[in-house]
Amino acid sequence: KEGFEFCNDLTDDQRNELAWGSQQILTATAASTILIYWDNRVILRRGLISDKIFKPGEICNRAFQQKRLISLVNTDLFPGRAEFDSVVENLPSIIVYPISDKGLTIVGGWSKRSFTNSDEKWISGWSDKLYDLLNI
Repeated sequence: KEGFEFCNDLTDDQRNELAWGSQQILTATAASTILIYWDNRVILRRGLISDKIFKPGEICNRAFQQKRLISLVNTDLFPGRAEFDSVVENLPSIIVYPISDKGLTIVGGWSKRSFTNSDEKWISGWSDKLYDLLNI
């Protein structure tokens, strides 16, 4: 299903930035879904969404440990892809970006190899900005 869900206890500034940035990513890239995970909870789901509880797994933990973006360009080739089924089942491509050690930006694509280097830079830059906004 398509949707747009926020965590209830966000400030107006946080909601505005999350709304603006997620809309830009969904319209300017091949993204079909965005999930922001912060302080052990989902604070945003937008685009194609599910009602399943998201819990970071091995791939997300690797992004935290390596402190870098992980791009799964074709999830058919990754046995750990099931950790993202709670975002949206069977996403063909996924970007995972750690927001410092406190959160994650997860962006799912419409098709295999759907994200460009420019998309990755935009997603990581916006996520870095979120750290300052959310870390109050």
